[in-house]
Amino acid sequence: MAKTDNVENAPQITQEQLRKENEYIIKNKRVRRVSRGRTVVIILTVFLAVIAILAGATYAIMQFVDDSNFRVSVSHTGTAWLSLSRDYDFTNPTSVLDVSAPKNMDNCTLCNYLDHKLEEIYGTSGSYKGEGSKEYFIATSFYLKNTGSEDVAYREIISLGRAMKGMEKAIRVMVIKDIEPPDDEDHGVITVYAADRGTDENGNVIREEVVPFGGGINPYKPKTIDDYSHFSFDPEDFDEDGVWLAKPFLGNGYVMNSEYYPLEVGQIVKYTVIIWLEGQDQECVDAILGGQVKLSVEFATK
Repeated sequence: MAKTDNVENAPQITQEQLRKENEYIIKNKRVRRVSRGRTVVIILTVFLAVIAILAGATYAIMQFVDDSNFRVSVSHTGTAWLSLSRDYDFTNPTSVLDVSAPKNMDNCTLCNYLDHKLEEIYGTSGSYKGEGSKEYFIATSFYLKNTGSEDVAYREIISLGRAMKGMEKAIRVMVIKDIEPPDDEDHGVITVYAADRGTDENGNVIREEVVPFGGGINPYKPKTIDDYSHFSFDPEDFDEDGVWLAKPFLGNGYVMNSEYYPLEVGQIVKYTVIIWLEGQDQECVDAILGGQVKLSVEFATK
């Protein structure tokens, strides 16, 4: 009887043990499955995050490249402090302004084209987005302010950071400087910069005409200075025949690097900058197709 009881009891113990072992195995499988699932999710999350970061970085770089074809910035020394703004009220003051430029810019001319838009361009705060601004020229107006606690002296610097295929020889850079904006009667002083035409036999720099005479069947008809009634000019920018001459690029990577100008505390200066390929220029030829020019403007204190 004892032997029979042992035989009868043995399966019950084995089954209980098997049941517990099976439960342990099943639980372990579930744990491993859940763990594997969590691991996969974590790996996918990290992978997607890395892709998103890389994509975001790439997009940011692309935007940076596209948006910084023309950059305006300020630099400071000591307690001097300058700020930039797209509007006169300095709603969003900043130290850097980026101006988008068209990827491909065709030639145009100041006379009978841009000169008719100067009033509208000057009257637009921020980037001008009117007709021609996406194909033929870059134009923007912005404001410089002394936001420090003392009067300062500052200078204007326009750098030519990159020039390819000789395009810099045909471009024009117009700067309109208005020291007391927004005065409807006085729009400030117009200055145009262009590459020079070498030197004469006496070693003097030959200044390029702002708009060289076109000639041909349909020669341009330039406005007279009197037609720019709200703007002022440097008398030295006109020769004895009244031809409007551009100030030559300074060279060594600079369009210009001015003397120091005073700027009182709280004083605001309005700048309008227009960049275009002058179609009447003798250097504006098919050879410059695909060329590039990168410009930047900086205002620096002593």
